[in-house]
Amino acid sequence: MQVWRPAAVAAIFVLMWAAAALAEDGATPLFRVFLSDGASLTSYGEWVRMGDKVVFSLPLAAGEAPELQLVSLPASRVDWARTERYADTVRTVHYASTRAEDDFARFSNQVAEVLTGVAREPDAKRRLAMAESARTALAEWPRQHYGYRAADVQQMLSLLDEVISDLRGAAGQDQFQVNLVAATPSPPAETLLPPPTTPELAQELLTASTLAESPTERATLLDRLVSFLDRAADLLPSAWATRVRTAAIGTLSSERATDAAYRKLAASTLDKVSARTRAVDVRGLERLRAETLKADQKLGGRRPAEMAAVLAAIDAGAESARRLRLARDQWKLLEPVYRSYQRSVRPALNALAAATDPLEDIRAQAGPSPRDLKRVMTRFYKARPAVASTNPPEPLAAAHALLQSAWDLADNALKLRLRAVETGSPGRSAEASAAAAGALMLAERARDDIAQAVKMPALP
Repeated sequence: MQVWRPAAVAAIFVLMWAAAALAEDGATPLFRVFLSDGASLTSYGEWVRMGDKVVFSLPLAAGEAPELQLVSLPASRVDWARTERYADTVRTVHYASTRAEDDFARFSNQVAEVLTGVAREPDAKRRLAMAESARTALAEWPRQHYGYRAADVQQMLSLLDEVISDLRGAAGQDQFQVNLVAATPSPPAETLLPPPTTPELAQELLTASTLAESPTERATLLDRLVSFLDRAADLLPSAWATRVRTAAIGTLSSERATDAAYRKLAASTLDKVSARTRAVDVRGLERLRAETLKADQKLGGRRPAEMAAVLAAIDAGAESARRLRLARDQWKLLEPVYRSYQRSVRPALNALAAATDPLEDIRAQAGPSPRDLKRVMTRFYKARPAVASTNPPEPLAAAHALLQSAWDLADNALKLRLRAVETGSPGRSAEASAAAAGALMLAERARDDIAQAVKMPALP
């Protein structure tokens, strides 16, 4: 026999359907970024914390679609506890005034459908499972929706617990079970501030400009402040507006002069870095670094980011100069060895050069004549010791290995071509062609590598 409490179920339905008319989404909410000194800046919509920065859009007028100014401030200057409490309050109030009633009505309908299904379900255990599932969803709803209608939900839960108790009895479950309801979110912890007035917006722009770390952003904020003061002159205290405008223009002028001075310093310094690096003037680059730091101090050290880039360029130039100086000193030490090597292999290089045309003929299987072929082979035989007996210095070992390979392929191509001519074998002629092609390619690379290796090092 089913045990059911129609009165309790009816009360739940009444509570769920007692919602007010649906509200349309309102305008974008205004958040606040509270500073450590107690001042606050208005954020049009949510602010974003990015590492050591907080970024938000500062409205420059009242209304639903104001002109916005992007602001980036050091996170260390923000009272985060209060800023986050205020953000929670804004979200709660905005949700309650926009989508909350609509969401609650949809959720209520879903719970009502479940309870209707419970009433129609013939299986007692299935009815109990459905009711308990509905209770879990109902208990979770306030926590997931900023505590909206928490009191109504609590009342529904109390009534639903009675129903579940009866359903347990009908399902043959006589054990006692305590249902704990999760605490709902506490009410808003901060009082919402009214939208900022025109004078307050002007003051916020001024505050943001003093806190901005980037010179570019600081200049942009000051420029926007001057424009704002000009547009809203009739709405601002005259003496205050005049004083702030004069100070802003003066600061802007100083910022621009500073930018120009640092641009000039950077340009002249980078030109010197390039020249002294090419001249391998390590000492000169060290002096340039000290001079640049001194010039920065005279300018007040007001552009640390720009100076860091310039100093990095000086340091990179100095490192390149040191490496180049070491390479040139090594080259000077080995120059006599390089010259000796070049003298030793010159006969081989000359023989390979003289064999270029015959090797091209062999590659194309278009000659040379037997007489020319034998002449080239004789010259190769005489020049062989220049390759085989030369012991290259370590920096030239790879290039000499290429020369050796080119020599061996050329020698093989000449011999194979002679055999092809003697036997009339097309197969031997094709083998000679392949060897000649390899010899020509490797000989060119060997000449280039040797020339590059014995050349005095220079910057790329």
